[in-house]
Order: sequence, then C-alpha cells, then structure tokens
Amino acid sequence: MKNLSWVFAGLALSSVAGLGCAGSLVDPDPEGTVKPPAQLTILRLPTNAAPLFNDSVAFYAKNSRDAEGIIYFKTPSGERGEKFARLRIEEGGLLTRPDGTPFGANDSVLIVMKVTDPRLLLVEMSPAGLKFTANEPAELELEYEETDGDLDGDGDSGDDDDDEIEQQLAIWRQERPGDPFVKLGTVKTEGLREFEAKLSSFSRYAVAY
Repeated sequence: MKNLSWVFAGLALSSVAGLGCAGSLVDPDPEGTVKPPAQLTILRLPTNAAPLFNDSVAFYAKNSRDAEGIIYFKTPSGERGEKFARLRIEEGGLLTRPDGTPFGANDSVLIVMKVTDPRLLLVEMSPAGLKFTANEPAELELEYEETDGDLDGDGDSGDDDDDEIEQQLAIWRQERPGDPFVKLGTVKTEGLREFEAKLSSFSRYAVAY
C-alpha cells in the first residue's frame, strides 16, 4: 500500500491522524483558499514532454459498480504509456444529476474527462454539476512526472525554486472558465509526482500553486 503525505495545512491534527497521514508540509494556502485565475499558476508540462495517447476518456457509471477512466501519455513508439489522469467513481457514489434528480441503483450516466490544453495539468469533467455522495466521493489522480522536477520551466530540475513550488502544489477546482479557483484537500503519493483529491461534484480541476 502506498504511503501518503498530506500537502496542505490548516486541518486539525485529529483530522490528519484520522486519515492515516504521517505528516504534512508547510503550505501558505490552506484547503478552501479562493484565488482568481490571475493569482494562480497552473503547472505546465515542458515542450519536450510526451504527447497524450488520448486527450479524453468516456465511460458509463452507475451505483451498482465501480467505474473509472484514464488518460495516458504516448510512448515514443506510439503506444499507450504512463498515466496522466485517472478518475474513479465508487460504487454507490452517484448522488444527483445536474438538474438535481437523484440516482437509482440501476441508473447510469455518461462520464467524460477531457484535457483541453495538452501542456496544462488541467482536466474538465462532464456532465458539469454532477454530484457525489459524501461517503463515496469521486477520486481524481493527476500526475506530473513528465515535468522531470522542473516546475518553474527554467530548464533546471529540482533546484530550490522547484522545491519551493512543490511544497505549494495542490489540486484546485474551478467551476467554469474565468471563475475563481478553490483549493482542495490534496494527497501526494510519497516518492511519486502524483496528487489525489476527493471530488464532491464535477467542474474543472488543475494542479497549481
């Protein structure tokens, strides 16, 4: 089982312990922080990063089973490579449709996850406004291994500036293009450049600082 460490501050110690986390990094922007787009930097992939194998994925979800969709990078030979984004809908997780209609046990909905800019770590989910239960929220994983540690894009990997940025990175939610971003509680996979967040509804999500 992977070791997880929380990358956001501002939660009570008891909450961190309840989630099984061994520690946390100092973060100037606690969960729930709101920023306008002009004050937030979305992480970018370098120009030499691998292209995407698929820029979108669609799948049906229903409350009687788990479902997931994955967007991948492409290998040099053109085959499916490493994971870019993974969206998982847990059994019993669907709450209401965008119009507020609740889901029955056998109702299904078409889920779409799409990358609109292959150089930005940002994905869009539809149908927008789809809501999930508090007990079984949707799970989103976003990876930034393709940055190779050069988070500020200056050509140097893993320098002090990159380290400072990495401690501020999290998944942020934007309802619609142009709207403010809201910081989510974000988990980092120890030893990997990967983040996970629980989603209560669908909109746009980015790895940013």
